[in-house]
Amino acid sequence: MKHATATAALAAMGVLATTTAMTVGAPPAEAKTIAGDCSLTVDGKVYVDIKKTCRIEFMGGDGSFTINAGTTKPGYFAYVTMLEKGLASVSWNETPKSMSAQAPLGEDFRRKGGCWIGKRAKVCAFKG
Repeated sequence: MKHATATAALAAMGVLATTTAMTVGAPPAEAKTIAGDCSLTVDGKVYVDIKKTCRIEFMGGDGSFTINAGTTKPGYFAYVTMLEKGLASVSWNETPKSMSAQAPLGEDFRRKGGCWIGKRAKVCAFKG
C-alpha cells in the first residue's frame, strides 16, 4: 500500500498516527495531542481536574477534541464533538476506567473561553 493510501485508510478508520510506533508517515494535520490543563464537571461534581499534564487530543480538524482519553487517572474522559452553528455534543465514560464514552451529556454545549458549557456539564481544556 502506498504512503498516501495507507495514511488515508488510517484516517478513515479513525486511527490517529501520533505515536512513535507508527511508521506509516506524518500524522494528519488535524490530529494533534498536547499536554495542558483540563477539567470535567458533570451535574455539579468535578470528575477531572488536571493541571499541566492532561492529554488533550484534537480530532477531525473541526475543533473536536478529547480530554484525558487513553489515561487511567482519574479514570474519566470526555469527547467534545463539534456540531453546526457553534454547538458541540459531549459524551463521557460515566463508569470510571471504562474505555468508551457511552454516556451522552447533551448537544447544547457552547464555547466560553476555553470551556464548553451545557445544561448538565462543563468541559475545559487549556494549552499548558
